[in-house]
Amino acid sequence: MGAAILTPGPEPGPEPPDLRGRPFDLPGGPDAVLLLHGLSGSPFEVRALADHLHAQGLRCRGPLLLGHGGAAAALGRVTWADWLAQARAELEALQGARRTFVAGCSMGALLALALAQERPERVDGLVLLAPALRLAALPALAGWLARRTPLGRLLPPVPKGGSDLRDGEMRRLNPAMAALPLSAVGQLLELAEHVDRILPGVVAPALVIAGARDHTVRLSGARRIADRIGSAPARLLVLPDSFHLVGIDVERDLVADEAARFLASIPAPGRGG
Repeated sequence: MGAAILTPGPEPGPEPPDLRGRPFDLPGGPDAVLLLHGLSGSPFEVRALADHLHAQGLRCRGPLLLGHGGAAAALGRVTWADWLAQARAELEALQGARRTFVAGCSMGALLALALAQERPERVDGLVLLAPALRLAALPALAGWLARRTPLGRLLPPVPKGGSDLRDGEMRRLNPAMAALPLSAVGQLLELAEHVDRILPGVVAPALVIAGARDHTVRLSGARRIADRIGSAPARLLVLPDSFHLVGIDVERDLVADEAARFLASIPAPGRGG
């Protein structure tokens, strides 16, 4: 495909400590990116990627998803349909962009796929970071218990034990929730099942990036997306040294470079392939 030219924008400044994890909307244009974080996370998970893309001239918008940023109990009252409805509204906020891309981390990658299947005329490309299509054994068991037994409603939020990051400094800085309601994991599994069904209907070109040392999701899920997406074959980049949150882990610069290169390769409307 012919490469579209990106106009460099202003260099982003450092994020003040009290703003870590807050929503952001970095001005730019004519192209825009919606960046969606994962379950129990925050926009911090995608901020490094956003800063890099913003420096290339793109508008970057990163919302805080419903139920996040406060008490864990609030997250237990949100459904995957609520998250998807919020993502739709955030996509509409980027109306008027020449090209609109969606990047997502973990659960955010699943929401990105769902948006692309619903609104193919609005989503021109996808960057999918550690997509949570298939969970690792312990998270999958937690989700099963939440869906098949009363435990999801009866048990208090379960402590997470820290972020799935190899980079110790990023683990310290990451303002993720410390505990996770089992019911929220159950909702994530329902979203994953929905996305698995609709994958053949996703026609937007996609880049899938996964960590080889991920303890949260299985690499087989990323491979399945790359193989079954309607725009297949999608490129799958496996990072040998990264854990789950690849956008802020030890190979985050490579993630940002590859994402920017991929998005730049997608032609603007009317340019042809």
